[in-house]
Amino acid sequence: MKLATALALTLAASPALAFTPDRAALMVDAVRANGCALRGDQAEGALAPLGLDGVEVQAFVDTLYGAELVSVSEDLQTLSLSEVLCAATGEASLALITAAFEAQELSLEPWRPTFTAERGAEFVAAVRGAGCTLTEETAAQVLPPAGFTPDDSRDVVTVLLDGGLAEVSADAQSFGLTADFCAADPAGDVAAVAAILNTWDATRPEIILERGADQ
Repeated sequence: MKLATALALTLAASPALAFTPDRAALMVDAVRANGCALRGDQAEGALAPLGLDGVEVQAFVDTLYGAELVSVSEDLQTLSLSEVLCAATGEASLALITAAFEAQELSLEPWRPTFTAERGAEFVAAVRGAGCTLTEETAAQVLPPAGFTPDDSRDVVTVLLDGGLAEVSADAQSFGLTADFCAADPAGDVAAVAAILNTWDATRPEIILERGADQ
């Protein structure tokens, strides 16, 4: 699983950027063309050519799962369409997807980071201690000992990316602090994270998908 999926499934603003039934229909059509089931090792080959990234796909899966239009295998490796969605095509398929989106919109709330600036600084310290860059392997080594769960890490990563203090590599294989922030005095980390948190609502009038809600 790529770091972009494992560590930062919900990179800032991406779900809101292309979260539409038409985009989800591209994913559904690709899964249907693959026999209505898609394994994790098939996902990139089937979805990347359509311009779908891991963030979008996760948002689509969450929505369709909530409407019981897709299911995930017990080992979390295979996504399957429901019998109804598998059999539907064209406008019928889009209608099912659109209904799932409309149902989800009723429960959407703005997402806001709930961690403190001090906790965010602790995450930054863990990343800086690993050379300012994390791969999937190093993330597993340095984050759990620091008390960061995948959900915790995802939230801090979102804020750091949004604030321009971190970036994901072009191949989505690593996450790291920007060069300037990496070289900055750690004494200023709390203030740097606090500056982003304190202006979060003011800079986001739009509704952002609530992340981390199990459906």
